[in-house]
Amino acid sequence: MAFVPAHAKDLRIGLYVKMAGSWFSHPFPANTFKITSAKELAILRSLKNIKILYDPDLSDPDPTLSTTQEEEGDKAIKDQPSPSIPQTQADSPEEAVVVREERVQAFEHRRHKLIEAEQSYKVVLTENKALMRDVSCGLVKGMRKAEEMVQGLSGIIGSDGTLVALMNLSDDNEDGNEFYYHSLNTAILSMIVAKELKYSDDVIRLLGLGALFHDIGETAYKESGPTRQPIHVIRKHPEMGKNMVEKGFNFPEPSLEAIHQHHERMDGSGYPRGLKGEAIHQFSKIIMVVDAYDELCNNPDLQKSLTPYEAMCSLYAKRHSEFWEDAVVILIKCLGVYPPSSIVELSDQSIGVVSTINFEDRLRPLVLLYAPDIPRNEAIILDLAQETRLSIKKSLRPSELPKEVWDYLNPRCMTRYFPFEGPENTPSASVPTDLPELATHI
Repeated sequence: MAFVPAHAKDLRIGLYVKMAGSWFSHPFPANTFKITSAKELAILRSLKNIKILYDPDLSDPDPTLSTTQEEEGDKAIKDQPSPSIPQTQADSPEEAVVVREERVQAFEHRRHKLIEAEQSYKVVLTENKALMRDVSCGLVKGMRKAEEMVQGLSGIIGSDGTLVALMNLSDDNEDGNEFYYHSLNTAILSMIVAKELKYSDDVIRLLGLGALFHDIGETAYKESGPTRQPIHVIRKHPEMGKNMVEKGFNFPEPSLEAIHQHHERMDGSGYPRGLKGEAIHQFSKIIMVVDAYDELCNNPDLQKSLTPYEAMCSLYAKRHSEFWEDAVVILIKCLGVYPPSSIVELSDQSIGVVSTINFEDRLRPLVLLYAPDIPRNEAIILDLAQETRLSIKKSLRPSELPKEVWDYLNPRCMTRYFPFEGPENTPSASVPTDLPELATHI
């Protein structure tokens, strides 16, 4: 049954309610929930200028009803889903005001950090485009810019920063940047994996340089930039990339091998030389995993793109054949079971997209919520580490979403990652305990 208006006198424990006002107009973790305590009831009754609705089917039977009415009520709610019961952090109407104010402040802080990261990313993206063009033209200044950029990124990654998926809150999206997004994603994620492997700062920078230029050979297909080509041409890009940077740039040999070998596979099924196992450079063993993950999530054909969760499952299933198992496991450890840009359903049935990893608990990230009554540029960013009565119920495929939800969440805009400085002494998370079952979940 649909939600119907509830008057103050109708409110009672057991009622499944929905607040039609802003998420910031109340202290509860969700706009819809079941009233479970006298404290919650008192706070609801104290709220001003908020329209409250309730769903009779999802509400508990009214104990004041007659036996016959109660039986009819039981029949009406039979087989209905059992909603989660989020709890407010306030113990009184007075504390509810404080909770609301703290929520607004925390929200503004999260938004500020995300906007800060997006602005930094735009600067790096612009630099990346310029240096790629310079290197493609044989200009040494492009390589110097690349070294400086990688050094800057390694410094952020090395300071226990937080990885965010950029949400493009400004809705200022420029087409044609896919190649540059991919090169930055691969560099950033490869360096994060290397940090978890305890590589030195110098080695991480060498890896980052190779990862940044791993697809530079694709720019040789056409002077104006990479474009779709037949498979036999595409397979030449590792060799072409190596040839482009090995002369005149003093390009480091390990980074050069990373470019040449990033499409090799541990079982010998890759290209261009069909190398196998220990014959593949350590840098390439990392980059091949990150490169494959990003491409699985960002296929030009939306119907062929996997969700981040499915991409993780695909990599994990191949950890004993095509990919280096250590790199696969560490990438999953770094990104979590629900990586950034994953579409998720929460325990209160709300839908959102994962924006930021919580390094202390990978299962409780920051989630941007779908709220059609709120403009996307003001969208709610929920911290599941704070809203402890809510949790992720499952990951969703794009095909499971109505178009308006997909357009609002816009996960395709969030496949760009950027590290920014987070809290000091961020704990190092352990590998998820459900890794052995990961590949069986889809």
